[in-house]
Amino acid sequence: MAASLAALENRLAQTDVTEQDQIAETELNMANVNSQLLALQDRMDKLPVEFAELCPQPTPVITTQCENAPPVQTVVMAGDKLVVGEVERVWIDPPEAQIVARIDTGASSSSLHADNLVEFERDGEDWVRFDINLDGEMVTLERDIIRHVRVYQQADPDGTRRPVITLRVRLGDLNQRVEFTLADRSHLDFEMILGRNFLTDVALVDVGRKYVQPPVTTASPQ
Repeated sequence: MAASLAALENRLAQTDVTEQDQIAETELNMANVNSQLLALQDRMDKLPVEFAELCPQPTPVITTQCENAPPVQTVVMAGDKLVVGEVERVWIDPPEAQIVARIDTGASSSSLHADNLVEFERDGEDWVRFDINLDGEMVTLERDIIRHVRVYQQADPDGTRRPVITLRVRLGDLNQRVEFTLADRSHLDFEMILGRNFLTDVALVDVGRKYVQPPVTTASPQ
């Protein structure tokens, strides 16, 4: 009996030693894992700095040339003729501003709406003063009268005498002086129409499109 108890006590002692060894090994493994995790975290913290060194931000290029140059604009052409839509933004001078115009192949001449039209004489020549609406702002112009024309319409069989002036018009690559009759167009959708006196031999009209040409936003050389 005594021998059996001694053997049992011996086995229990060996079991305790084995468990203690396993616990010590486990603690050592956990310490190694924690050390590796700390090293990995330190590595991750350094990555942004290393990436910044490998891929530095480009140095901004500062230039003083062409800062105010207009963006490149694509002018649509068909052969040697400008392609325009039924409605286009055009630049007129004076008053050096943009206005929306309807392109009308059925009109022989171009026309501009004029408010408060007054004819007067200057240095023995006939002149006219009138207002035009540019984006809700009324602008007063004074132009010399080239001639007068009488325009007949179905509602006006006797015709109306209208002054003719010239304005410089720019649309796409076209930049030319155009004759306009001044008229009351308040009952119409567009304050300007460009007729055949502007279109002939220089432009083709695509009536199914609008704003084909890029808008001109600055004055061009004369």
